[in-house]
Amino acid sequence: MPSIDVDELYDANEQRNDFRRANGAPLVSDPEDSTKTLRYSRPSSYAKVLDDEEALHQWRLWKAMQGVAESKALQIAVAGARDEDRETKKELREKALDKGAANEKADQGTGLHAMTARVETPTDTWEPPALYEPDLTAYTACLERYGLVSEMIEVPIVNDVWRAAGTADRIYRLTKTLTLPTGEQMVAGTLVVGDLKTGQKLDFSLPGYTVQMAIYALGSLYDIVNERRMPTPAIDDRWTILVHLPVGKARCELLWCSIEIGNYGAYLAQAVKEWRKKWKSGHDFYDELPIPEPIENLLAEELGAWRPAPSDLREEMNAWIIERVRACGAHKLARQRLLLTWPEDVTTRGPWTELDMVKILDGLDRVEAEFSIPFPSEDPRAIYRSGHRANMDRSNGFMLAN
Repeated sequence: MPSIDVDELYDANEQRNDFRRANGAPLVSDPEDSTKTLRYSRPSSYAKVLDDEEALHQWRLWKAMQGVAESKALQIAVAGARDEDRETKKELREKALDKGAANEKADQGTGLHAMTARVETPTDTWEPPALYEPDLTAYTACLERYGLVSEMIEVPIVNDVWRAAGTADRIYRLTKTLTLPTGEQMVAGTLVVGDLKTGQKLDFSLPGYTVQMAIYALGSLYDIVNERRMPTPAIDDRWTILVHLPVGKARCELLWCSIEIGNYGAYLAQAVKEWRKKWKSGHDFYDELPIPEPIENLLAEELGAWRPAPSDLREEMNAWIIERVRACGAHKLARQRLLLTWPEDVTTRGPWTELDMVKILDGLDRVEAEFSIPFPSEDPRAIYRSGHRANMDRSNGFMLAN
């Protein structure tokens, strides 16, 4: 029976407030064919491949260690978990992080994020919890000081260039003129993308945030109910505003983020993703490639290990034959046998031709074997023999005759 992704099941008549999703990825209509659906990336995680998350990783490790240290039940559960049981290991990691309070600040930040939207809604009569009033007061005071009014809150946006879709926190309208890092001015009335972050530090996340907001700023408004792109007002395409409201600190600050730099980061992130995808496919030489046997080895196998002799090998072989003849000459009977079996058509004085040397070597082999006379030195052709010992060509014609 085929499996069904519950994220893709939805009531067509139900009023949605977010993108349909497939395993977390937003689904949007094809801009060229509205009857088709495309799977896009999330702007919030688009540039994760560029982030340096080492500090965050180390911090989470420490919090998980604290969580396990404080709970005997977790210690037993971790000790009993099987290495291959990924689901159990994942569940235990989350429990350890919860116990170590690693997730608590994140949950508080999510709650504070939602509260800011409520305090900016004039018709909402909700009273914020006293614990978070200092943070919310700092936020609204900051907006008033810099002349920012939330024209739109939680805005679905699609960027077809980078195939990304998500929800921008804010589109602010300026009521005061602000000075940009370039010295230029962003005048009152300008619309600008804003994003709210409630983490304690931004040190290692700013690159990803800059990319995220650039994707929003250069995208189009999207109707998630009817799944279509909407006319989009002119949003500043130079800079976005990052609103840093660290939970529990009762302070709020605004930071400029360059759209040009963020867009370049999106390009780099896309290039890295494409590069990784090619490595996974193993095409176009994106893979570990074994080095084949050298051409010389292959030729040696095909030609029976015969190769043309170097020009100086004749001199070495002549000298080696003379050494062997002298070694046999030191034995009276071996000398007599060698003289009797010497090839009739070959002179006893060198230098000899390759064909002559083959005949002499055949005779020397028989005499040396009969009288157990060893080679006085190594065969000069030894360096040219390769492959398994059992397959080596040890004939006298090796390197001397074709």
